[in-house]
This record gives sequence, C-alpha cells and structure tokens, in this order.
Amino acid sequence: MNKSETVAIINDPEVTLGHLENRSIITLNAWEIKWNDLNPESNYILLGGHMGAYQSEEYPYLKSEKKWIAEAVNTNIKILGICLGSQLIADSLDGEAYLAKNIEFGFKKLSFLTSSYIFDDYKNIEIFTWHRDTFKLPSKAKLIAKTSFPQIFTIKKTIGIQYHPEITEDLFLKWYEGEKTKQELEEFNIDKEFKKLKKNEYLISESVNKLFDKWIST
Repeated sequence: MNKSETVAIINDPEVTLGHLENRSIITLNAWEIKWNDLNPESNYILLGGHMGAYQSEEYPYLKSEKKWIAEAVNTNIKILGICLGSQLIADSLDGEAYLAKNIEFGFKKLSFLTSSYIFDDYKNIEIFTWHRDTFKLPSKAKLIAKTSFPQIFTIKKTIGIQYHPEITEDLFLKWYEGEKTKQELEEFNIDKEFKKLKKNEYLISESVNKLFDKWIST
C-alpha cells in the first residue's frame, strides 16, 4: 500500500462507508486481515458494528484488532474510528467500552469543549447518533465534543467519533430491519428521525466528505 492510501476496516458487513463510498478507500474485512501486514504509512478508518468492543469471545478477530489498535495508536499511525471504531480504540487502551444504560438514537447537537478545525462543519449542524455502547475515555485522550455521551476525542494521531457522520438512508433502513432493533427503539420517533435524515442527506454527505479531506491532509 502507498502512503497516500486510506484503508477502511469493516467490522460488520452491514456497516459500510456510507457517504464515503465514492472516495478512493480500500476496504478490508477485520476477520480476514493479517494485522502484521498492514502498512503503518496508510490511513485507517475503523467502521462500526452491532457487536460490543468487549465481545472478543463471540468475535475472536476483535482481540487481534484491539492488539493492533493499541500498537498503532502508540506508534502514531493515523486512525479514524467511527462508533464501534471509537469504542474499540478506548477499549484497546486504558479506557473501557461498556453497555450504556440507555440507547442514544437520533439527531443531536454537539457541545464542543475545545475547537478543532477538522470538526468545524459540525458546530452548527446536528449529528446522527445510534449506539447502545459507549466508553470511558483513555487517560491520554482529549475530549473534543459530547452530547450526554462522549462523541469526539483525539489521542496522538487517532480520532474517535461515536456518532455516525457517514449515515445514509440505505444504511439507516438496513440497520432498522431486525425485530430486536425495532423493539429496542420503540420509544423513539423513527419516522421523525428518518425524515430529518432524508431532508439533510446532502448536508450530511458534504460534512463527512469535508471531514475526510481535512483528516487525510493533516
């Protein structure tokens, strides 16, 4: 792989690149990766999934992935973790991923604790959240923004994002298919959130692509 290449690591076949699909990003399945073969000069996106970062017994590849993440963060490999990806980063270091008391779902306004030009486009728009798990921050991480949950943190050349900047209508519908998911979200106004997603899809796409461009150029 060349230094300019960006690699997206897929942890769940149903959680893909969304609005970043049209970018020149290589995709690799986490359960097939030979982690020692990954080029430290590439950029890496860790995508989401329905599993917990702590479920290494059920998903054995997570153990190898977290070992790689810990080494990669500490050796300044550039990483962007999204949802499960951010939880894996925290759980790989001295933070902790865990099942939250409440699901966070729907569009929220970020509260910024510090400024970061990479995320300037998210200061005046709502972000889309959908997660059961959350995390305790690693001790050396800097929290950039939050809702009632931590949402953006940085540590060395690594960024963790708990919300879904890549969300599309297709991903939303795919994730909402199962009866278990529908039961978990029965207290939420699904139609309202989906309509908001449809109305703002162009803005969502524009924002995540600007984020991607800023990230790879830093």
